[in-house]
Amino acid sequence: MKMQRYLILIVVVFIVVFCTSVNAEKINENIVVISAAPTILPDPALCMDWYDTQVVYNLYSPLVYPTPEGTIRSHLAQDWEALNGELDHWRFKLRRGVKFHDGSEIKSEDIVFSMDRFITMGKGYSGLFGKIISTIVDEYTVDFILEKPSAVFPDILTLFFPLNKDLVMQNIQSGKYGKFGDYGQNWLQVNDAGSGPYRITLHKSGERMEAVRFKEYFLGWENWGPNEEPIEKLVFIMETEPSTISLLLKSGQLQLEANGTFSRQLFKDILNTEGLRLNKTSSQVWTVWMNTKKAPTDDVHFRRAIQYAYDYDAILNEYSIFGAQEAGIYPSALPGFLNIPPQPRQQNLEKAKEELALSKYNPADVKVVFHYSGGLEAQEEMCLQLQSDLAKIGVKVEIVGTPWSKYSAECANPETTPNLSMFNFISTYPSTDFFIYYMYYPDIVGGIYSAHWYANEEIGQLINQSRETLDSEKRIEIYQNIQRKIASKALAFYPYEIPTLFTSQEYLIGPQETFPVVGPNINMHNWRINLTLK
Repeated sequence: MKMQRYLILIVVVFIVVFCTSVNAEKINENIVVISAAPTILPDPALCMDWYDTQVVYNLYSPLVYPTPEGTIRSHLAQDWEALNGELDHWRFKLRRGVKFHDGSEIKSEDIVFSMDRFITMGKGYSGLFGKIISTIVDEYTVDFILEKPSAVFPDILTLFFPLNKDLVMQNIQSGKYGKFGDYGQNWLQVNDAGSGPYRITLHKSGERMEAVRFKEYFLGWENWGPNEEPIEKLVFIMETEPSTISLLLKSGQLQLEANGTFSRQLFKDILNTEGLRLNKTSSQVWTVWMNTKKAPTDDVHFRRAIQYAYDYDAILNEYSIFGAQEAGIYPSALPGFLNIPPQPRQQNLEKAKEELALSKYNPADVKVVFHYSGGLEAQEEMCLQLQSDLAKIGVKVEIVGTPWSKYSAECANPETTPNLSMFNFISTYPSTDFFIYYMYYPDIVGGIYSAHWYANEEIGQLINQSRETLDSEKRIEIYQNIQRKIASKALAFYPYEIPTLFTSQEYLIGPQETFPVVGPNINMHNWRINLTLK
């Protein structure tokens, strides 16, 4: 009898050990490694560019969510309204029962605390909101009173990610915000206080970030199809060197390349590599800002000469197989898009020489400094193309591939911003307003989103008018007027518009939905993994 029990015990232990081993092996397989930027700011009040936004969409839940159609839908908020039709007073009602990662429920006090923190700190995307007074109506209802009327306020709230008030307050350190100390900034670099589909477990700045699945995520984790499972663990590695990323993809050590900035040669190589898939998502406009505060690009005629000298077709034709097309101030799919001069995009060296002759600078006496994000070959090849083109009209161009952290920092003031700086822009919230307000509103000009440094009050008044106009057709007329005024100042040139291209392993299934904004396409709740195919 004792021997029988002993044998049963051995069998049970064996089964438990075996199942545990199989489960552990399965979990180890169910990891998705994603390439990201050298530095990630996972605090929703600090996140600023698309890499940060991609990460934050995994850790936190916004108040409202973008749709594939370019509108918004309910998320943490189940409905909202402009009270009495006034666009400066909005009321939002929360979905009940949504949990933060520590299991506590999201309530109005968390929303008000998070908005106050966001606006007080004044960093990241907060410049889009202006001053806001947040008040608790009841446990699940919040009012926002805006500094200025805004018809697009609900759209911008796709960039507002509420935090767990109690958890943040438990982890504040000394800082400049009075009783709020540092508002939890230090703690939130290696922890999260969110309600998103994943929760952070590790962050070594400049190295890697890890996050695991939050099983109680309020939208659930139902499977899509046979053998398609939720992803258990995310690992964001800080790698941007294209050749290294390509090798990691081909060796299977990297599951998703989320930067979308390979050169055309690497993209073509990926198309021909078995086991890899190229995903097309939201359109991005490749933009080269021209610093209007620094010689020689402080001269509008010199800037126009650059616009006409660039050989747009030289590279555009090479990228046409990926969906590239001529670009304007914002993506062509957004309401009110206009073709702006010089359109069509064709090199015109004679016109470039005419504009150069009208400028106050002798090409022999000046030099144009052109910076791009170091390691991004697609940007470098455009810099080299312009260098070759401007040489034909006697203008010297110095090209510098600056590391991203330094690159973004140098654009913080006009003195350190180079003459030319290249960025690829995607809407961060679902509205034309993103490209108009965030890039040209005079009160917030500067930084990577508006490194032209041109602040114009007339354009600012038109932008205010667009935000106060609820009628969409009338707002489109204003957008077109704004585009014409921006174009007349030659603040940038636009090499092309192209879908954002992400490379993934074929066993990584998704995205289930494709969004026209940055962030939710790399929300990994929107993806699944097929371990059988892996």
